[in-house]
Amino acid sequence: MLVGALFVSVLAVAPMPAHAVSPGSGGWYWPVGTENFKGWDGWWAYRPQNPPRWHMAQDMPAPVGHPVYAVGAGTVLEVLESGGDHHYGGVIVVLHRTADGHYFKAVYGHIIPTAAAHKGATVKAGQVVGHVNGCAHVHFGIHPGKAYPPDNNPYRGHTYTSTRTYGWVDPVKYLRANPRVIPYWAPAVPTIAAIDTTGQPSVIGVAAGVVYWSIASTDSTLTYSRSLDGGETVAVADDDAIGALDSTRFPASVGATSFKLGDRLPHMTLTTSTSAPAWKHAVSLSGRLTNARGLPFKGAAIVLESSQDGGGWKTIASAKTGLSGAYSLSWTPITRVCVRARFVAPATYMPVASTATTIAPKPSITPPVVPRTISHGQTFTLRGTLTTRHAAGSRTVTLRVQRLVSGVWTDHSLLTATCRDSATGSAYGRSLRLTAGTWRIRAQMQADAAHAAGSSIWSKFVVR
Repeated sequence: MLVGALFVSVLAVAPMPAHAVSPGSGGWYWPVGTENFKGWDGWWAYRPQNPPRWHMAQDMPAPVGHPVYAVGAGTVLEVLESGGDHHYGGVIVVLHRTADGHYFKAVYGHIIPTAAAHKGATVKAGQVVGHVNGCAHVHFGIHPGKAYPPDNNPYRGHTYTSTRTYGWVDPVKYLRANPRVIPYWAPAVPTIAAIDTTGQPSVIGVAAGVVYWSIASTDSTLTYSRSLDGGETVAVADDDAIGALDSTRFPASVGATSFKLGDRLPHMTLTTSTSAPAWKHAVSLSGRLTNARGLPFKGAAIVLESSQDGGGWKTIASAKTGLSGAYSLSWTPITRVCVRARFVAPATYMPVASTATTIAPKPSITPPVVPRTISHGQTFTLRGTLTTRHAAGSRTVTLRVQRLVSGVWTDHSLLTATCRDSATGSAYGRSLRLTAGTWRIRAQMQADAAHAAGSSIWSKFVVR
């Protein structure tokens, strides 16, 4: 087995032309354009040096000057033009993300970085980020997550004990288990009911959780029913009213004396990190798309829609489901709005939307500006601002006043402030007079048609 070189090699090499490269397993663009590493050292290869060590990366052989490709889109975190104590020659560390939203840091060692791969740069999937230096291979390692390793060494390629990895993982297994892109895949339409009958069934459908079917004989046609949850079969009287039957969602596979029902409607959930975010703060939304039996849709396109009144839905964001059917989105609301997630199935399944939920941002309200010390009997004016314009009117802001009594903050009064709106925001103010003591005041605002209720932090002061 060949052993990857550890010495510094900074030979002046002419870069080979960057040729087109195609993605491999998981949709990743492998660093040297191939997954054939020709027996070079991989994860946990033992190296009987002094001291002995274990390799925590995959060595990928390539000719000197060969292009080195970014495995996926990402951000360059670290760049070393020469190895120094790290023995890499040149090396870069790039933060990437899997299709499931998991971040990981990738180390590309023994390379000559390109000018475009500078610290803080954004790189595209398959972009040339360097060229192989005189070591004639790329040292490629992966550390999952955004945080740096516990030893704070983002370049580590070896460990000197067989029991400590510092959080590094087998890079080849990681990329193959965590794809960059996930092609759309839908599970089979699940069977939700299998029913034996006394003859060839017809007119099969479902209404209100009950399945109905008819059996025709030479002199009559009888209709039967059974609940979808597996109740007893019941003969339906001729004069019993039956709701409109749904055979679109519940397709039937019919036999001579039986039939099976499928369910074409997916199940979609939507949860939000908060229903009342602070002004100009994003809301995280997540959910899962599965069939009626809980099997996930992979790589499914999800859109987030908004509406002011429950109609006229507009697309505001999009995402794709991961391997478990989960998806996540981030969105910053500017006014009270209903949101829902929606999936339009390419084939077989029916479209579905999640339950709608209401999100209302809180305007940013500054604490009342109050002198730290006020004379007893003195009338003083406090002021503050709201962003954005809070349209509830001149009495939208109230002031909660508390006094420190025997070490406990005790409510004293709730006062209405005068709030004046402008095109960009609002200002509130109030004049008052208090007796001697230690006090605090905060501004509170009521909810309206556009925003959630909220409050500022406390402003403390002393009246002497």
